[in-house]
Amino acid sequence: MSFTTLTFDSPKILTSTLRSTDDGTVEYTVTTVKKGTSRQTTSLAGTSGKPSAIIDWREKAFEISGSRRNLNELQSKRTTFSPSRYWSWFDNDEYKVKYSAELDNTWTLFSYSGQVLAMLTSKINRFLRKNENPVLRISSSIDDEDERQFIILVLLYSETKRLKSLKERPLSVVADFLGTISQVSQ
Repeated sequence: MSFTTLTFDSPKILTSTLRSTDDGTVEYTVTTVKKGTSRQTTSLAGTSGKPSAIIDWREKAFEISGSRRNLNELQSKRTTFSPSRYWSWFDNDEYKVKYSAELDNTWTLFSYSGQVLAMLTSKINRFLRKNENPVLRISSSIDDEDERQFIILVLLYSETKRLKSLKERPLSVVADFLGTISQVSQ
């Protein structure tokens, strides 16, 4: 399966441009409106420049092409201790989203059948090499723009929530770091 690879031009995924690694063209622009220190909305705009997908942080909702749904309708968790989340916008499609620190801090989005449809790799801080901005890989088989935008919103939302939880639990950052070091040394 082939993937389209988009690179964020900034480590800040909620205020960034996503560019194709093939030719450098801008595929999407992500902008976030804040009021004080709290996020109000994050908009995803395609090549037209007009936002067509929105995360409403205050209302806890996604909006795509004018259709709005609350997050509690879109996501679920199968078991209490499951690291996976399940998302569904479309009637028949359900996506499984899972984070893995072992795979270079990557969110992976799977189809219902288990096929990898997209991956978001977080900003990676390197000790001896240049830091890397986040990278989004999305399956070329997804040709419906609403579906692509939903997948991107899910990954942006998931990574933002993960980063927020790290700020709230700073010791978990140390544990993640030590776990990564032990993985490398094995």
